[in-house]
Amino acid sequence: MSTRPANPTPLSGLPLVLIAIGMVALILATTMSPVTGGHGWRWVTVGGSVVQFTGWVLLGRRMHRQRGGAR
Repeated sequence: MSTRPANPTPLSGLPLVLIAIGMVALILATTMSPVTGGHGWRWVTVGGSVVQFTGWVLLGRRMHRQRGGAR
């Protein structure tokens, strides 16, 4: 018998994807800002931070729900 739940959570890997995309954007912006000297990389840093923060919040909600936290 399978131990998978009958109704899996849709897009269950989305938080981890958002965290990874945000991390890559932050590394890219941190590296390219001094190399190119452009100020546009600041917006990449802001965007990567927002995406990564959103991923961590979604992951935290999912983990809290799985542990049966207070509602």
